[in-house]
Amino acid sequence: MDFLRDDLPVASPMPLSDIKYVAKLDQNESPFDVPEDIKGKLLEEFRRFEWNRYPQPTYYQETREIFADTMGLDPKNIAFTVGADQGIWMAFFLAGGRGRKAIIYEPTYPIFKHAARLTQTEAERITLGVNYTIDPATFRGKDIITIVNPNNPTGNIQEPKIVEEALSTGKFVALDEAYYPFSGITYAHLVNEFPNLFIIRSLSKSLLAGARIGYVIAHPEVINLVDEILTAPYHMNMFQLTILRNFHLLKPHMERAASHVNSEKERLYGVFEELGIKYYPSHANFILFRVDDADDVYDGLLKRGVRIRNTSRMPGLENHLRVTIGKKEENDAFIEALSSIFS
Repeated sequence: MDFLRDDLPVASPMPLSDIKYVAKLDQNESPFDVPEDIKGKLLEEFRRFEWNRYPQPTYYQETREIFADTMGLDPKNIAFTVGADQGIWMAFFLAGGRGRKAIIYEPTYPIFKHAARLTQTEAERITLGVNYTIDPATFRGKDIITIVNPNNPTGNIQEPKIVEEALSTGKFVALDEAYYPFSGITYAHLVNEFPNLFIIRSLSKSLLAGARIGYVIAHPEVINLVDEILTAPYHMNMFQLTILRNFHLLKPHMERAASHVNSEKERLYGVFEELGIKYYPSHANFILFRVDDADDVYDGLLKRGVRIRNTSRMPGLENHLRVTIGKKEENDAFIEALSSIFS
């Protein structure tokens, strides 16, 4: 099609499956839904609005102040996004483009490479494998330094000195903290000291994947640019803003879900050890593990109704699989299926 850009990624069909499952552990979602009573309160507030009207700037600003107070942040340092994906796109809109260079460390979340390509940012992609340990020497000559902390799918974090060295370059540092609710590790306290720090977060991993809400944390001048580029508040819908405005109702459930995940991770570590399977301790809500034949194990789990992610075709992850931590009964189903394959 000559009317399309010639640098677009190759289109691939959305994977579909009609196989019934007993455990859905493939998309790093929260294992728990929002309680029905909280849903009812949110829907009642949503009903009060005129759906034929756009969100108004005053309401958006009030929502920002309320959400910031709930999260212990300064409202001047945050902007809302449609999922963390839009935050990643914003990083490349702000600091990328033709003639500018980014560094992307793989394996990691693929939206980084998509954002680089579609903003015509020259991206150097370095494969780090399962260790995902960044060498600061690779920062040299880059306009955007991307760090996913904890990283997906390896689950590990960078030593503070690595992040500090990235910030000291004065270049734009896109720091993905999507899994902050599980790691508890953040650099949000540095955004005013380092205007080049741009933190990307998601509410999808800890509770609200279906609502598609994220936010970024940055210096106020950068936040003002984010709002301008996104034409805030019109990039958000009233349902998303209603959730953010009432996040104090949701936060305790998010924290309990994260506590459950971190506890269940420890149980799964023990199972991997008993089965003699190599695994990688994770600061996120999933565990990466290695087997001799990833396709065979993946198919075996799927036949037993357990969906996980086959990551073996990602750079540096041959024969590796990733399992999201689910409810206890979902994890039990995974353990039973995995044990039957390795028995």
